[in-house]
Amino acid sequence: MQTMVFTGRLAAAPQISDDFGKAIFRLIEKRGVDAGGKDRLVGVNCVSWSKGLNEKVIARGLAQGCEAVVTGAFIDTAYETRDGQARTAKELVVNRLTVLDWAEARDAAANDDPSAAPSHASSEAAPRAGRRKARAA
Repeated sequence: MQTMVFTGRLAAAPQISDDFGKAIFRLIEKRGVDAGGKDRLVGVNCVSWSKGLNEKVIARGLAQGCEAVVTGAFIDTAYETRDGQARTAKELVVNRLTVLDWAEARDAAANDDPSAAPSHASSEAAPRAGRRKARAA
């Protein structure tokens, strides 16, 4: 399976399930202007199934306009519209997420409280089993 990397800003606040089991968000990026002078935007729908990532990073760190780097793999999902039509869509399943512009940092700046602003962070969607700490020789 191929791994893809996308950088962009969130089109809207992420949608997160009540139990933090699923988070959905859309990354968009400006790619120049069209013939009419309007911004040409491209986007990718992202989904995270990692409860820890959703609760600790996505819920706290992402909001509309925040910039992030997402690494993951595409899957095709089938769904049915409200009027009963069958559709398919591509989603990027988040494997790794790096938040470049934290929502909490924006809130802290708005409140003039620089001590509340977190540093940039990177998080993997799920811990890797069998990882060992390196020993000093």
